[in-house]
Amino acid sequence: MQWNRELAALIIVVLMITTVLLLVFKRKQLGATVYYFTIALSLSTGIEIIGFILRLYAKNFNTSFLYIVGTNFFVFLLFLIYFQSILQSKKYRTINLIIIFSFILNYFLSALLIDDFFNNFTFSTYFVEVFLLVTSIYLVLSQIFNSDKILVLSIYFPFWICISLLAIYLGVIPLIVISKTASKMMNLTIFYAILFIVNLIGYCILLLGIAKAKSEN
Repeated sequence: MQWNRELAALIIVVLMITTVLLLVFKRKQLGATVYYFTIALSLSTGIEIIGFILRLYAKNFNTSFLYIVGTNFFVFLLFLIYFQSILQSKKYRTINLIIIFSFILNYFLSALLIDDFFNNFTFSTYFVEVFLLVTSIYLVLSQIFNSDKILVLSIYFPFWICISLLAIYLGVIPLIVISKTASKMMNLTIFYAILFIVNLIGYCILLLGIAKAKSEN
C-alpha cells in the first residue's frame, strides 16, 4: 500500500513539473503577471519534490515545516498577489488588499499563539487561509463574469487558475477534516486515493487551461 501511495505522489510531482514547464514556455499567452503564479507553483513543486525524497529516504524526518512555511505561507501569499495583479476594479483591489493583510495577520498570530506551530499542521489556521483564498478567487470570478472576458472564457487563463485552485483546495478540506481519524472512518488506501484524485483533477484542469489559453491581445 505504501508503494501505491508513493507512486501516486510521484505522478502528481510529474504533473506539477510539466505544468511549471508549460507555464514558462507559454508565458506570453498567459498574461503579463503570470510570473507570480509561476513562482508560486514552482515553489510548491520544489516542496513536493523535497517532501517526496524525504519520505522515501528519511522516513522519520518531519516534513511539516516545509509545508507550513513554504506552502501555507509563501505559496498562498503569491496566489493572493497574483489575483491582486489581475483585479482592475478599485473596490475589488481594496478588498483583496484587506484579504492579503488578513492572511499575513492570521499566519503570524497563529505562529505566535499556537505551540509548536511549525512542526504540527494546524487545521484552524489552514481553514482561514483557504477561506481567504476562495474569497479572493470569488473577486476574480466576479470580475470575469461582469466583463467582456466572459465572451472568451475558455481562452482566458486566470479563469482556469481559479477553477483549478478551487478544485484542489476545496476538495482537500474535507479530507483534512477527517485525516486524524481516517484509519477509523475509511480505509487509508481509499483516503489517499481520494486525495490523489482531487490533486489529479486540479492539475489536469490547469494543464487544459494552459493548452487553451491565448494572449489577450
